Amino acid sequence: MKRPFATILLLLILSACSNDPEDFNGNVTGYRTIYRIPVVVHVVHNGEAIGTGANIGYAQIQSQIDVLNEDFRRRTGTNGSNKNEDGADTFIEFFLTIEGPDGAILEEPGVDRVDGGRSEWPKGILRNPIETSLKPFTIWDPEKYFNIWTVNFGGFVGRDLLGYAQFPDESGLPGLNVDSGPDNTDGIVIGYKYFGSSQKGNFPGLVAPYDLGRTTTHEVGHWLGLRHIWGDGDCTYDDYCLDTPLSAEPSFGCPVDKITCTELEMTENYMDYTDDGCMNTFTKDQTERMITVLETSPRRKELAILVQEPLD
Repeated sequence: MKRPFATILLLLILSACSNDPEDFNGNVTGYRTIYRIPVVVHVVHNGEAIGTGANIGYAQIQSQIDVLNEDFRRRTGTNGSNKNEDGADTFIEFFLTIEGPDGAILEEPGVDRVDGGRSEWPKGILRNPIETSLKPFTIWDPEKYFNIWTVNFGGFVGRDLLGYAQFPDESGLPGLNVDSGPDNTDGIVIGYKYFGSSQKGNFPGLVAPYDLGRTTTHEVGHWLGLRHIWGDGDCTYDDYCLDTPLSAEPSFGCPVDKITCTELEMTENYMDYTDDGCMNTFTKDQTERMITVLETSPRRKELAILVQEPLD
């Protein structure tokens, strides 16, 4: 299978570096492995001019990638920073791909603008027509690209749909199905009103309190194998991460000192339903779970590009 030039270049760089943190004499080399994921954003619109309505502009798209990297890398001085003793740098990064499926350099890195011919894409019981029509006909090879679709779900926040994700296959992790969906629908779908950060530009279409890019962070967590923090049940259900306290329900808004089971809940976790401004934490166990997916799950393990980063 032919790889994009950018991928080949990174692999050549990697060939000169050992993924082993020790050299041949057993000395620590001072590097750690970073998992870099190439992204394509399919901007689904209904003929609007670029920067208008669902046909969101490039700066808004880039702002979302910036938020993902701040959140997944726990970057100091950003909204993704935290001082939680269980908080973690996941060592996962995202970048907008510079090449399309035909190998040509993209005019807008990582952007595929799609005139879907309809004003709304409501998600029904079977996720039609997004799953049956839109995704299969627009997806780029999921072994080479992490596919994100931005759409107009229609309605407003009260419809209770900001985005959704396809879970990974064959990860071997508890709480996940062996088969979570076909390869021609793999990726995440985000309402365009919740994609990007209002702190990084003038994007009037974004809707508070979901205007800081955390819907996408949450859905990428699902795409990498994370369950909701409350385990989608009461106190007897689990998200399979020991360092996330049990909860009997999702949290909304920005609750403080909330307890529904036996201990203080981690409402700041990205896998809860709190407002964007209240989220800032992935844990060590969540990180281990996501890395397991990147190393074992079909499509995910082919997709991630490994690079070596010097230790601080």
